Amino acid sequence: MRTSPDCLPCFLRQAGHVATITGATGETAAEMVQAAARLLPTLDLTLSPPENAVALYGLLARLSGSADPFGALKNESNRAALALLPRLREIVAGAGDPLRTAARLAIAGNVIDYGAQQEFDVEGAISASLEQAPAIDHFAWFRTRLAGAERILYLADNCGELVFDRLFIEQLGRPVTLAVKARPIINDALIADAEACGLTELCRVVDNGTGCPGTPLAACSPEFQILFRAADLIISKGQGNFETLSETAAPLFFMLLVKCPVVASHAAAMANRSPDAVRIGDLLMLATA
Repeated sequence: MRTSPDCLPCFLRQAGHVATITGATGETAAEMVQAAARLLPTLDLTLSPPENAVALYGLLARLSGSADPFGALKNESNRAALALLPRLREIVAGAGDPLRTAARLAIAGNVIDYGAQQEFDVEGAISASLEQAPAIDHFAWFRTRLAGAERILYLADNCGELVFDRLFIEQLGRPVTLAVKARPIINDALIADAEACGLTELCRVVDNGTGCPGTPLAACSPEFQILFRAADLIISKGQGNFETLSETAAPLFFMLLVKCPVVASHAAAMANRSPDAVRIGDLLMLATA
């Protein structure tokens, strides 16, 4: 998925948000936003939005003096989500179809995203996931593919969201390799976050070799690329992974909460739906193969 001109104002908004959370004021805050504005015309719009975000967030990290501007928010997201885990487990245990319910809750967890949005309602997303069917719902196809899958690769997205992923992985009932990011980028999860959320006790955890808020295969480590190509089933969480992998030939199932009209339009086209079939706030479980 290429970067749309509509992504550029969003990048500028994100720069302002980073200035706010790092406590930048006055000239420093203004320089962060102005530097981001100068960067925008140099971006390669043939790349995906997450790939262009690498340059943006690298710039903001240098200007803010923080290699991980979202560090405190990531830790808080993990703690808050872990506090919800007992209740989420009760919901799944009481469901008529625990696997499907856990999948919908995992998608709801994708609401925890400080890149695409700065304010979100986790409780509202949980309720919506249980009350509304995904706008694109390939779960039946997923269940069939899962039955024959021996090598499952799970592409994680954000901190906090990992706890919802943990709930879903517990229901898969087979070995899973979880992939996180190698370096800090926005609130994307690292191996330390997977450990904090209990995933390292549940499954094998690796990093993809990048500090990109997605999975740009060409930039990933050779080790990760081998895992990707060998997988029978790949579960891809979140918008960033969708944006970088939506045109990749692989046994992919994208699970995400739609947060922008560009992604909504692209997902609708992939599923051969009308442009207005997918809207911001919709849950998606979209298969490519």
